[in-house]
Amino acid sequence: MEQPPASDAPKPTSDPGPTDTALATAGEPEPQEPGLPPVQPPSGRFIAQLFIIPGLIILVLVILFLVSTYFVRREHDPAQFLQKLDSDNADIRWRGASDLAQILKRPEPATLRWKADPKFALDLAERLDLAFQRLLKEEAAIGAQVAQTTDADRKTLLWRPLRTDRDHISFLIAALGEFHAPVGVPILCKILDYDKSPDIKGNTMQRRKALWALVNMGENLRGFASMKTEQQQALIAGLKEEADSAKEPRAGWARTALFYLDKAALPKGKANDIVKVDEHLVKAADAEDRFLRQLTAMAFNFWDGDKAEATLLKLVNDRGHGTLIRVEEND
Repeated sequence: MEQPPASDAPKPTSDPGPTDTALATAGEPEPQEPGLPPVQPPSGRFIAQLFIIPGLIILVLVILFLVSTYFVRREHDPAQFLQKLDSDNADIRWRGASDLAQILKRPEPATLRWKADPKFALDLAERLDLAFQRLLKEEAAIGAQVAQTTDADRKTLLWRPLRTDRDHISFLIAALGEFHAPVGVPILCKILDYDKSPDIKGNTMQRRKALWALVNMGENLRGFASMKTEQQQALIAGLKEEADSAKEPRAGWARTALFYLDKAALPKGKANDIVKVDEHLVKAADAEDRFLRQLTAMAFNFWDGDKAEATLLKLVNDRGHGTLIRVEEND
């Protein structure tokens, strides 16, 4: 029996139908692309951890800084230094003196608020005046004992208790020389003039230090011209207030400072008690201490006056009369 031709045979369709894999996955959703997690609002605890707690920490640190700064500034306030210098405890006095000396000796502009403070300078001048008066009384009492002995070693031992007082006076002398307001001129000239002390060595060294402080004060007086105008005005205003309202001799010291800084600012009718340095240098030029006379010649580089030229001519012809007293550290 013959087979029908191949062309007449039924042809298969182009879609063979679903396979087993397609049937298995037909009911599953298509996979999603990976992306960001769902966004949710931050909780209150998270916000506190992120902002509030660090803010509180910073606030505490700022408060601690401000408090420490306040106490440091208060510790370095003129009133605090004066309180230390007036203490009955020697260690406290010397710590205060040491701290103040370091401040006054610094060349930085920040120290100007100390060196241009007329009230603080006058406070120190008052303390120097009182200390010098106490020293004179102690000298007189000890001098009576020294006059009754001929033993040189005993005389040295009798004068030794005055060392602490002389050291304190020496600090105040040097401190006043650092100010731009020369309010210390009257008391420094008083110490320079005093040549009747029974304690020859101690008094000689003290006079030299007073004259050296006057030299330093003259140099700082020149620095007044380089200060800012508002600083100069504040200094003059402070001196005028003290010259008008303060009690004597404080008011007189302020007037002496005005004489050297701004004569036009002197109160009218109150210039009779002005202390002029050149008039006291004349007396120092006749001192028996040769080194004191040498310092006097140097001092005229900073303090001019009517008697300056004549006194310098006299010192030029100085032939070295008198003595050169050497004061050792253990004397």
